[in-house]
Amino acid sequence: MKYFFEAFSVGDRMMEVIKRVAKIDSDNLEGEILQCISGEVEFRNVTFAYPSRPENMIFEGLSLKFPAGKTVALVGESGSGKSTIITLLERFYDPLDGQIFLDGIAINKLQLKWLRSQMGLVSQEPCLFATSIKENILFGKEDATLNEVIDAAKASNAHNFISQLTQGYDTQVNTCSLS
Repeated sequence: MKYFFEAFSVGDRMMEVIKRVAKIDSDNLEGEILQCISGEVEFRNVTFAYPSRPENMIFEGLSLKFPAGKTVALVGESGSGKSTIITLLERFYDPLDGQIFLDGIAINKLQLKWLRSQMGLVSQEPCLFATSIKENILFGKEDATLNEVIDAAKASNAHNFISQLTQGYDTQVNTCSLS
């Protein structure tokens, strides 16, 4: 009986997560599109906690400045907030307080699709979907041409490896065989 109640409780929590409506509409086409960007990023007095754990503050008053054209490394222990900085920059969440700027413009004033199209991210643990290599790359830019797909693979040093596969970019991904 104990396991039944534990499973019921977990099921309730899962339904809460599934039914949660995102505060940021990824299909919203409103907002500014900058014609030219240099790439300076600033976090100004940012406070943040994930909605699922509001009592667990990740950042309180975080201020950082990443100069345009410079290579920056985020280094820290597991759970120190490195990935959360990227998550906030890509606007998967908005800060509870403070603001994030791109070239002096608050990112919540920018068109979300445009903002995300200006960034590339390779996760520590890449996640490949059970589809072709080409289709996996297209998740980054759905309307990319084949040449853009190939350019992206070249930029990530994957083109030579992919070209050696029997079906090239049409190779179906099995995350175990390509990981």
